[in-house]
Order: sequence, then structure tokens, then C-alpha cells
Amino acid sequence: TGPDIFIPSAFTPNNDNKNDILKPIPVGITSLLYFNIFNRWGQLIFTTHQIGEGWDGTYNGSMQPPGAYVFTAEGIDFTGKKVFKKGTVVLIR
Repeated sequence: TGPDIFIPSAFTPNNDNKNDILKPIPVGITSLLYFNIFNRWGQLIFTTHQIGEGWDGTYNGSMQPPGAYVFTAEGIDFTGKKVFKKGTVVLIR
């Protein structure tokens, strides 16, 4: 495949050190412009531009309920083109 940003479809932030952090997996991406997580009301609850950084399932220090969340991500690949991804992810507790 060409350069892309892969996002897991689900994660389980239960402190067992397996799938506790939701983070984008950049392939051929040189910089991450943003990785955003929105709740069901469209409220931005997490954002980063650092590759390797991700969401731990909390907002303002409180655990978020299980369910579907919307993500958007955009990066620049090694050829200088923008790569955009949008979709949903399931938080499982």
C-alpha cells in the first residue's frame, strides 16, 4: 500500500497494558497535522499532532463511557501529499 494513516477500530483502556491507548499508525507519513477524537455530541475531547501520542479514554481526568467515538486525522506523506482519514472507533470497558 501507499502512505496511509491506520486507526484501530476499537481499544480497551483498562490498564492491562494491551490496547490501552488509541493512537494512529502512520505508514510513510513524515508529519501528523492532527489526530482528533470527538464524542457523540461533536465535542472535541482529544487532539494531538505528535506521532506516537494517543488517547487514553479520558477527558478532563474522567473516564469516558463505552461507545463509539469519531476520529479525524491528517498527515503529510514523504512525497508532500496530504493524507486524510475519518471514521469511528469503539471504546470498550
